[in-house]
Amino acid sequence: MINCANSVKKSNNVSVNGNCVENLDFKEDYFKNIETVQNYIYRQGDPQKAYQSLKFIAKYSKVSFEDMANYARTYPLGTYEKDYPIWLEWYEKNKCNNIQLKK
Repeated sequence: MINCANSVKKSNNVSVNGNCVENLDFKEDYFKNIETVQNYIYRQGDPQKAYQSLKFIAKYSKVSFEDMANYARTYPLGTYEKDYPIWLEWYEKNKCNNIQLKK
């Protein structure tokens, strides 16, 4: 007999696994914004897009904007390396809450 309560099913881009209800649209947006910041840090991506992505991430998790108070208003590599694990940890702790996008 298969335990249906623990099976994974997708409906309306929501994944249900036991008591975990994960909004896959949010997950995609959240990690896409992290990727935009990574591209800026490691490949010199668009600073304006990176800043918009940091603002998106900041709606949900900690972003050290105070470290951008430098002459160039850049987001330093060391700050990214400090914030990145916090972003991942936040998602892991909150992913089962069917997170909705904040406007």
